[in-house]
Amino acid sequence: MKRRTLAAISMTATIIASSLSGCGASDNQASADTAALETAKAADNSAAGETENVNLKIWVPEEEVNITDQMVKDFDAAHDEFDITYEIAVVGIDEAPQALETDSDTAADIFYTPSGGVADLAGKGLLLPITKDFDELKVDLPESAINAVTVDGLTYAVPFSPNTFFMYYNKELFTEDEIKNLDTMMDKDLGDGMWNFSTQLTNSWYAEMFFLGNGCTLFGEDGKNAEECSFNNEKGLEAGEYMISLATNAKYLEDADGVGGNAFKEGKLGAVTSGAWSAPEFREALGDKLGAVALPTANISGSDVQLSNFVDFKTITVKSNTAHPLCAQQLAVYMANKDSSLTRYKEQGDVPVLKSLSDNDEIKNDFVASALNDQAAFATNQPSIPQMGDYWDPMKALGEGIYYGEVTSANLQSQLDALVDSVTGTLTE
Repeated sequence: MKRRTLAAISMTATIIASSLSGCGASDNQASADTAALETAKAADNSAAGETENVNLKIWVPEEEVNITDQMVKDFDAAHDEFDITYEIAVVGIDEAPQALETDSDTAADIFYTPSGGVADLAGKGLLLPITKDFDELKVDLPESAINAVTVDGLTYAVPFSPNTFFMYYNKELFTEDEIKNLDTMMDKDLGDGMWNFSTQLTNSWYAEMFFLGNGCTLFGEDGKNAEECSFNNEKGLEAGEYMISLATNAKYLEDADGVGGNAFKEGKLGAVTSGAWSAPEFREALGDKLGAVALPTANISGSDVQLSNFVDFKTITVKSNTAHPLCAQQLAVYMANKDSSLTRYKEQGDVPVLKSLSDNDEIKNDFVASALNDQAAFATNQPSIPQMGDYWDPMKALGEGIYYGEVTSANLQSQLDALVDSVTGTLTE
C-alpha cells in the first residue's frame, strides 16, 4: 500500500512523502564513468522486475514546493517498480550549487541550478551525466539550451526555462514609444515622489547589460577564452560612465532588497527590470496597467545601443554521488517534460524552453513570455566555463562602488582595470 505524509519542518517548508519506487545503488563515486556504471546496474535491476527502496532529497525554490510534490506523486503513479521516500526542502537556485560543493554527502540528490554553473560543477565531478530518458526530451530543446548543459559531449543538467531579465513598465506612466529608450524614460517628469527607472547596479547579473550592450565581451566572443575580458577598454569606460550618470540621477531607484519591485507595485515607479518570476505579483498589483518589453536602448557616448544581458537556463541536476542514479535521472527529466513545464508556467510564470510549447495559445498570447523571448534574442549567452565564478564578486564590487559614489569618473579606468585583472588574472602576469 502506498503511504504519503506531509510535514513542515523549521523554515524550509519541507514535504516528506512515501510511495512505491526502486533503483540501484551507487558506491558514491563522483566520476562520470562510475555513475554511468551504477546507472546501468540500476537499470538491470529494474528490468529484472526488482523493486528497491529509494530515498531522495530534492531541493527547490520556495515557490516550487507544492508543484514539485505533485510532480513526484505523478512520477510515482507511472513507476510502480519504485518504492520512493522523498523529502522536498527549500533551497534557492543560486544557493544549491554552493551547498553541494560544501558537502556533497548531505546535499540533495536533485536540485535546481543555473546553466552557467553547470560546467564548473561537472568539472569538479559533482554532477551526474543525464542519460536515462533524456534523448526523448532532447529533440524538443533548442540547440542553445543543449549546449549550455553539455560538457565534453555529456549532458549534465535538464533545462526547463530561459533565465534572463527584461523590463516591466506601468502603462499609465509611460507610452509604448517612450519605453524604447532609457534616456527618454529618464527625461520624463513623473511628478513628486516618483521614480522613473529601477534596476540593480549592485548586482553583477544585472550590471553587465551596459557593458555587453556597448560591445564589450566577457571571455571573448564565444565566452570560452578565460584570459579575455574587454570591460576596461574604451567601450567599457563609456559603459561605466553611463552607470555613474544613472546612479546619481534622482529619478533612478536602486532595486536593492526588492525596493524597486515594491515601489513598482505601489505605482510609484515607471519601470523596473526583473524576470518572469515577478509576473504573478506584478499582475496582481497593476492589472491592466502592467506592460512588459525587452530592455530599452540607451544613449551611451552619443550612440543608441541595445542593452544586452546574460541569458542562461534554469536547469534540474543530479549530484554525482546519489545512491539512486537511475531513479534520480528519470525524475529530473520528468520534472522538465512538457506537462511539468506547462504546469510550472501556469502556476508561477516560468516560460518553457521546449519548442513544442512555443505555439501554445496561452504562452503565445502572453506579453510577459513575449518580452522574455524578445530580450533573449538581444541577450548574450552566459559563459559556462569554470572561470565564470571569478566574475561575480568583482563585478558586484564595481557596481556597489559606482552606486555608493566610491567609483567616479576620476578613478573609473583603474577600477575597470582591477575588475578585469580579478576576472582574468592577466594584467598582473
